[in-house]
Amino acid sequence: MKLNLGCGNDIRSGYINIDVRKTRAEVLQVDLEKEFLRFIPDNSVDELLLKDFLEHLSWRVVENFLKDCFRVLKKGGKIIIQVPDIEAIVQQVVQNPNYKFGDLEGFKAISYWIYGAQDYPENTHKAGFTRLTLKKLLEQVGFGIVKLETIGTNILCEATKI
Repeated sequence: MKLNLGCGNDIRSGYINIDVRKTRAEVLQVDLEKEFLRFIPDNSVDELLLKDFLEHLSWRVVENFLKDCFRVLKKGGKIIIQVPDIEAIVQQVVQNPNYKFGDLEGFKAISYWIYGAQDYPENTHKAGFTRLTLKKLLEQVGFGIVKLETIGTNILCEATKI
């Protein structure tokens, strides 16, 4: 079983696509910030995809959510996470405070990067990560890091349940 958490409109074949909003008929609507993965049995998932999702959970629940991810993964199962890299964003802002992002510039572009698009209620960033803080958090939960890199202003991380 593979889960695409916080999928939005990124519907993936071969995955159970889950989002807080019912974006399409094939999306399972669950508020993961409140429910976590309680409806998924222990050691039953091969892969968890959290692409542009984890930063939308309150920083107060991120660690417990990741513990629940660890619980549902099979031994050797993998978690793939993409989140904004606050360190890379800050470097961009310092180097070019008038940075443009699409039609946004200045404080609007910076705010979009850090706080999310805010074009619907759930599209707000509530947690921030650097490569080091994400690595440390995942290792504390019990994951082994396979890959951890910054691509542009995002962190891409792959970890496994040891």
